[in-house]
Amino acid sequence: MQDLNNNELTTTNVKQQDVDIKFIVAKVLGNWYWYVVSLVLFAIVGVLLELFVSPHYTVTGRVLVAGYNAQGKSITGTDESTVLSQLGNMFSVPNSVNNEMEIIHSRTLVERTVRDLQLNVTYWGQGPIRYDETYKASPFFIKELSLKNITDPIEYDVRVVDGGNKVHFEDEDSDSSFTLSFGDTIHTWYGSWVLERNPDVTEKNPKHALGMIINSYAATIYNYMENITAATTNEYVNIIDLSIGGITPEKNEDILKHLIGLYIQSDIEDHNRVADSTIAFIDSRLIGVSEDLSTVDKNIESFKKTNKLTDLTNDANELLQTSTTVNQSMADKQVQYRVVDDLEKYLEDEHNNTRVMPTTAPIQDPAFVQTLDKYNSLELQRQTYLQTSTEENPNVKSLDIQLSQLRGDLLSMMRTYKKGLNTEQSDLESRNAQMQGSIQKVPTQQRIFLDFTRRQNVLEGLYTYLLQTREQTAISKTNSIMPIRVIDEPIRAPLPYFPNIIIIVIGIIFLTLLVPSVWIFMRELLNRRVITTDDINNFTNVPVVAGISHTKGKQRLIAKDSNTEIAEQFRTLRTNLNFLIPDANEKVIMTTSSMGGEGKSFIAMNLAYVLALSGKRTVLMEMDLRKPKISSALHIDNVNGFSDYIVSDMKTKDLVKQTNLDPNLYIINSGTIPPNPAELLTREKVAQLFAQLRNEFDYIVIDSPAVGLVADSLLLGKYADMVLYVVRQRITFKKQINIVQGLANERKFKRLDVIFNDIKSLPGYGYGYGYQHGSGYYSTDRRPFFKRIFSKRSTI
Repeated sequence: MQDLNNNELTTTNVKQQDVDIKFIVAKVLGNWYWYVVSLVLFAIVGVLLELFVSPHYTVTGRVLVAGYNAQGKSITGTDESTVLSQLGNMFSVPNSVNNEMEIIHSRTLVERTVRDLQLNVTYWGQGPIRYDETYKASPFFIKELSLKNITDPIEYDVRVVDGGNKVHFEDEDSDSSFTLSFGDTIHTWYGSWVLERNPDVTEKNPKHALGMIINSYAATIYNYMENITAATTNEYVNIIDLSIGGITPEKNEDILKHLIGLYIQSDIEDHNRVADSTIAFIDSRLIGVSEDLSTVDKNIESFKKTNKLTDLTNDANELLQTSTTVNQSMADKQVQYRVVDDLEKYLEDEHNNTRVMPTTAPIQDPAFVQTLDKYNSLELQRQTYLQTSTEENPNVKSLDIQLSQLRGDLLSMMRTYKKGLNTEQSDLESRNAQMQGSIQKVPTQQRIFLDFTRRQNVLEGLYTYLLQTREQTAISKTNSIMPIRVIDEPIRAPLPYFPNIIIIVIGIIFLTLLVPSVWIFMRELLNRRVITTDDINNFTNVPVVAGISHTKGKQRLIAKDSNTEIAEQFRTLRTNLNFLIPDANEKVIMTTSSMGGEGKSFIAMNLAYVLALSGKRTVLMEMDLRKPKISSALHIDNVNGFSDYIVSDMKTKDLVKQTNLDPNLYIINSGTIPPNPAELLTREKVAQLFAQLRNEFDYIVIDSPAVGLVADSLLLGKYADMVLYVVRQRITFKKQINIVQGLANERKFKRLDVIFNDIKSLPGYGYGYGYQHGSGYYSTDRRPFFKRIFSKRSTI
């Protein structure tokens, strides 16, 4: 058995550390009070958030726009809108949803909203716990007349005084104050404003503190541009979702409503500009065509009077019917040619380069229609840029280049179309020439009359076309069905997004579990000391033969008839010795450790005591010559001890002293502390002493110095049959277990075992060595809870 034990210890086997779920649960349960403290602290933080932080609500609204979505598909608002758009030949430019999102979120519209609603001025009132923005509940408000570009907000503490007839303003930053009556105008260094009463507030003389903050327009506009979001949730639809968050949901609802109203009005103005340009062009052409038609009518009247014509002959009627179709076709082509020619001249005129192109062209080619729509869209975009910038703006110059290219494309298309008309006109004229041969047979008056009639038909067709187009344009301008429709009016969410009670509760639970767990396991991760037997087994193959529980009191020696847990553990160790060292000649047991304070003297003293209680003659040797502790612990005078014996002629009978604890327990004191303990242990007299003690006693228990500090234990080890290496929980460093393995590998001792000392149990985990705390079998500490929490362990 001894050989097998030594062979097992010839190599170091550091075991891989697996995750011990039981240990983790034990650590959590053992530190339950930290979780309770965390729960209380985070619950207090949550309550403070709920009480002192103003709730923030999200306000959302939805708008449907007509135009092209992200997939390039055209979507209109309603059936009525589609009918009117077809009736007006689609004079409005189609919208792109991405463009519309930028427009509705543009600085221009946000700035108009801020200025119209005077959002740079906020009003505050003191509630039971905190200050909140009162918005429309303020008993007063101001009307700004002028405001300079201030850098820092102007803050006033406000009080309503004089029975609610006056308002007192105090600026703590500038240490200035003033009192105004309602209707008064004040001129300050940052601007001027008029104080007005809020007619919607019934409480005219509030007693609570009020406040007012005046901010710059630039800062306010920037804040709202950052806070307002416009997005589409689906790329297949033309719906824009608008949202804004803040502590005043009623105010944010008004902001989004006003912003949507400005956006709709802006879109209407864009459509009306196109319609106005078309109507102006048609009006100018109607005047010219009307004059030409009047001239033709007068010429016909004069011709009939001169030639005394009242009716056409039957032959003329037959010929006229035959030529009517040809003449009508020629008239249509001439009308189209005149319209295209006028539009070409309009487009070639440099004065019209900055104006929207009229959409009266009879050209139905899709490429021409798309190019014309794009030209008008860019022209409107250029006019929008010029409202806030100059023609030197890079964006404007870029648009000018695109417009110039599109203008060239339109001219090219119209000229090509005119060539086609000329070709068709030539064909018609050829047919008309054939008809002229027949007409020559008719009287000259009749032929001249036909020429007048043809010209009259052309002018009447052109006049009718222009008049119809003008009415269609007017209808599209005045129709009340807009391509933009509000799907959902802006409304606030039912619950605040911050602080949200659900999120707060979840956060409290999460942080209550997280923070103590992180602290516990970070402490465990950074822990360098031995906690469980696994920490020992991970660094050495030397077996742990016993575990000694933590001593809650200050008693260093177990009572004779004690049935406490620690007393039973020493009795168990005594029983195990019969199996660990069964040979009757193996009777010398030595205790050592890595450093002082690990309880080796405590183990030696109690082990010797329980051996003596079993009827075995036992001698306890206090061999820690540098720092002896056993004599003082047993209240024995440390005289005539081992060091005195080695250097003198003292007899063994004078060295070995019987204790008053038990007749079978003897002690050899350390004696006078020598200057050279190691040299004393090398003398021949030491071997003689051990030989004599082996003959006289059943067990010899040696309390030796810490092997990790001095070499005394190694000198004494040759006399020991068994060495008990004491490892103390939360005291011994993990790296010091390497000393145990090193001693085993080098076979410094005949037999080496480990005793795990001062073990404190973990709830649900026990002591880590087969002992479960609180089983009810042993007597336990019945002190009050708080005394047991703050009690200090005994150290020898």
